[in-house]
Amino acid sequence: MASIAIKDKRLLNINEFKEYASVGRNTAIELAKESGAVFRCGRRFLIDRVRFDQWCDDRY
Repeated sequence: MASIAIKDKRLLNINEFKEYASVGRNTAIELAKESGAVFRCGRRFLIDRVRFDQWCDDRY
């Protein structure tokens, strides 16, 4: 399976999001929840990168 770059993905898992946002795990979870970018698929906790970017642009 080919690896896809983070910038090309819409939904990121928590480890990818930590790397993307350059923060630790707890901060990443807080940011994801605060921005409303959390997408749950069963037990999977995914973060919508586009929604998070939009939230950052609006906020800062």
